[in-house]
Amino acid sequence: MKIPTLATLAFVAGVSTAAAQAAPPPAVPGAAAVPGAPAAAPPPKPNPLTAPVPSAALDRIKEKFADQIVETGYYAGEVTVKLKHERAEEIWRFLRDDSDLRFDYLSNLTAVHWPERPKPFEVVYHLYSVAKRQRINLKCDVGEGEQPPTACRTWPTANWHEREVFDLFGIRFHGHPDMTRILMTDDWVGHPLRKDYPLEGKPEDHMQFRQVTTAEHVYTYDKAPIKGFGWKKEVEKTGEGRG
Repeated sequence: MKIPTLATLAFVAGVSTAAAQAAPPPAVPGAAAVPGAPAAAPPPKPNPLTAPVPSAALDRIKEKFADQIVETGYYAGEVTVKLKHERAEEIWRFLRDDSDLRFDYLSNLTAVHWPERPKPFEVVYHLYSVAKRQRINLKCDVGEGEQPPTACRTWPTANWHEREVFDLFGIRFHGHPDMTRILMTDDWVGHPLRKDYPLEGKPEDHMQFRQVTTAEHVYTYDKAPIKGFGWKKEVEKTGEGRG
């Protein structure tokens, strides 16, 4: 057997050391590939609430009124389509009268105030087909002072919905037969569901009532004894109640 010389052993040892220095360090589970660099974030999981769902109504709108669509969205299995309101009545009648759709029920009509937008209001229409058991939501952007067309001629129940939107947001609907307040008093100033309206209301809107004592309340408005609390005796004895 040939015995390796000292020079051969030194050469082999040098090659092994160089190879060890050149080799990358062993991977540590969960550690970053590059020292000091953050670990790559996993891709976000899709939100099932915003997943697209099939909609015959959306397909028909795309087919006949593609130029009127601003955007579409999905949430919780429902479809929302934002439309221009130039041909709104034509689209409404189509959705109502088409034999495959038959959106005969305007379940709700409301609005949302976005003060920072160029057109600060969204009018929202919630439609339902009783016969086909399907829903679709429509939206349109409305500028300050702009008047979208009334939906009363398509769905008569829009009469009260649009009056409520006018009352609380100040949006007028062109062609509405009775654009008057429905919740607030006729002399009310302002529209309480606008986001720039004070949460506590305006001081001049608060009704001022004269304060009365418990004794006055008991003897003026309820002359029968109050059972179980002893208020009647206390009122008679001290002139004040505990209420």
